[in-house]
Amino acid sequence: MTYFKLTLLLALSPLLIFAQQNISGTVKDTEGNTLPNVSVGILHTTISQSTAEDGTFTLENIPVGEHQLVAHFVGYEKASVTINVTENAQLQHHFILKENTRELQQVEILGVEDQSYNNEYTFSATRTGTLIKDVPQSISTVTKELILDQQAYYLGDVVRNVAGVSQYTIYNDYTVRGYRNQDGQLVNGLKTAFNFWTQPIIGLYERVEVIKGPASALFANASPGGTINFVTKKPLTTTQGSASISGGSFNTYKANVDITGPLTKNEKLLYRFNTGYQTTDTFRDNSGGESFYVAPSLSFVPSDKTRFNVDMVYMKNNTVLDRGKPNYEGSTDLSETPINLSTSQPGDHLNNDNLYITFSWNQKINDWLSFNSSYLMFRSQSDLAEHRTNGKYISPSVLEMRYVERDEYENSDNITNYFVSKFNTGKVKHTLMFGMDYSAKVYDKYEKQARGEAQGVPNFDLDNPQYGNSNPNDYDFDPKRTIEKGTTAYTKNHTTGIYLQEQLQYKKLNVLLGVRQEFYKDIRVENGQQVAKDQTAFLPRLGLTYEITKTINAFGTYTEGFEPQDFGLNAEQNGGPFDPKKSNMWETGLKGDFFDGRLSATTSVYWITVNNILVQDPNDIDKLIQRGQEQSKGFEFEVNGQVTKNLSLTVNYAYNDAVITESDNPAEIGRQKENAPKNQAGFWAKYDFSQGTLKGLGLGFGGQYVGDRLTNTEGLVLDAYMLWDMAVYYNIGKFRISANLKNLTDETYYVGGYSYDRVFPGAPRNYTIGLNYTF
Repeated sequence: MTYFKLTLLLALSPLLIFAQQNISGTVKDTEGNTLPNVSVGILHTTISQSTAEDGTFTLENIPVGEHQLVAHFVGYEKASVTINVTENAQLQHHFILKENTRELQQVEILGVEDQSYNNEYTFSATRTGTLIKDVPQSISTVTKELILDQQAYYLGDVVRNVAGVSQYTIYNDYTVRGYRNQDGQLVNGLKTAFNFWTQPIIGLYERVEVIKGPASALFANASPGGTINFVTKKPLTTTQGSASISGGSFNTYKANVDITGPLTKNEKLLYRFNTGYQTTDTFRDNSGGESFYVAPSLSFVPSDKTRFNVDMVYMKNNTVLDRGKPNYEGSTDLSETPINLSTSQPGDHLNNDNLYITFSWNQKINDWLSFNSSYLMFRSQSDLAEHRTNGKYISPSVLEMRYVERDEYENSDNITNYFVSKFNTGKVKHTLMFGMDYSAKVYDKYEKQARGEAQGVPNFDLDNPQYGNSNPNDYDFDPKRTIEKGTTAYTKNHTTGIYLQEQLQYKKLNVLLGVRQEFYKDIRVENGQQVAKDQTAFLPRLGLTYEITKTINAFGTYTEGFEPQDFGLNAEQNGGPFDPKKSNMWETGLKGDFFDGRLSATTSVYWITVNNILVQDPNDIDKLIQRGQEQSKGFEFEVNGQVTKNLSLTVNYAYNDAVITESDNPAEIGRQKENAPKNQAGFWAKYDFSQGTLKGLGLGFGGQYVGDRLTNTEGLVLDAYMLWDMAVYYNIGKFRISANLKNLTDETYYVGGYSYDRVFPGAPRNYTIGLNYTF
């Protein structure tokens, strides 16, 4: 009997295999060309597949019932069709996808309507509009949706979502893969002049990207750890808008309006207007202030071949320059002084204004050639008055002080022009780019200082802090520390680069080859005369990606970096001038897209070597010294996107071993770099209830871990910390009420630090309650 059953089963097995519900078909474009690597799947299930080289797909074991069959590929409009699957059905459907001009342009002209923690593509990393999984380098993204859910306002609020990035201080100052990033920021892929002392406001940005490792092959002088790129919100072809208000701890109040849509019936002229405001006292003594931004944008698309975009942003910060919390000399117990303690005095201020305008033009010349041009004008001005420590202790509890008044002016202009040619040679697809860019930066300041009691500045007693006990008008300003505008502080640099890049694809293999020739000139004022210094650099970039499966790519890259040390600010009186910083990176890893492209994951290992690093002289806070070499080796892991239609997730972990490998000081060799944690991790999850009595409710929960860090002072270590945050959302029609609670356990922690008299505490437990309206 058993033998009979087995024989019958074997005989019927072909029929049993066939007796399931399948659907097959092809995906083509409007010209009849087959499209490989298109994601085709059944909505709200795990059934999906990428099309083969001939554009075909087959989905098996589809449940009986009505479903949505979806085809999606970046650069094309998403297509869907309702299918009714009956028992043993063998269905066929053929998709024709229309090109979407809003995606994968060579210049990012128009906005995108996606609402996810996941971002599929990048313009800045290759300048050609490329899927992130096809870029042979780690790229991290924080989208506007995650920024909204976490009610973030400054850049420092969102770096917790990026593997390998942490705050070096509370300023516009970060550690990326172990290396300090002070001047490695872009707007729409172009160089900026953001003020160092105030963090950029991020409510006006579509997303924040971090391109890991040296990016000099595209952007000239770039930080070795990584480059931060802000992508401004662009106009949409649909009319929509949002308005929000919020309030919370430390007398913090915010408001934001964002509206967009077409200005003409034919949708050729589009607009976007974004504005926001915040006022806060913060948790620090004699601190706080207000800030706001206004960001209008226009896009003009007269035809499928021509596209223009203009962004203007005005950003203002009226605040106080917080120099950190002072502590007792030589004491590693940082709890001996409260986290709110500040040396700032009533009347201290830092008023910073940023204005920048971006212009982008994309011209399709013919089917295989396009021209792209972008220009950014950036102007920054600040007015400072501050009381700060002078880096000296009179006794373990008494600090010598200084008073500084400063006006700073920083301008930058950046333009890039390049051609992109897409063509095939046999089975090999080519994307060839050739271009030239130019950037110029000017810095100038007026400054005067008074130091110590001898010049009228009272000491600061940690046991009995006094505020408002002196008048800057009575100080005896030191003529040797007075800098007139246009004199020794005036610096100018400009750089011209010629670059060539080839992206070729052969079956499952993608190759990226890039070279750049850099011509850099630095100018400073010396004895009333301008003195120039010329430098050149040849910068290669090589990367490979290979499709292991339809959803997973392996990648590897080698790239070199070049970062001149500022010739003017590091002149002889500051210990310079210094040789340029040179770097290189090896990196390899895996990238994957899962759940019909809703979720992306990247894991990588890397090795970065940097020579000629500038650090503060431990014996003189006004001078710099140059180290020989540092190395950073590490591992990173990131996940972003949607696991289901209800659950959104972002997870990151980084292990980074950043050490000093060569130095004139033998005691430094092998030591961990300053403010560079070996371990850090973070996650954030949001679940939206879409059915039942809890429909409209959303819950968010997350955590951030940062390991211990060394400071610039030997023996002073900042302890590791773990923060927990949560949020509750409720949607009623077009309204959304949200409540965010940060630092649930009221952890005392420090985001960075220099020395005993300057460490930077993070915020205690705090809350924000917000109301958002969409229309």
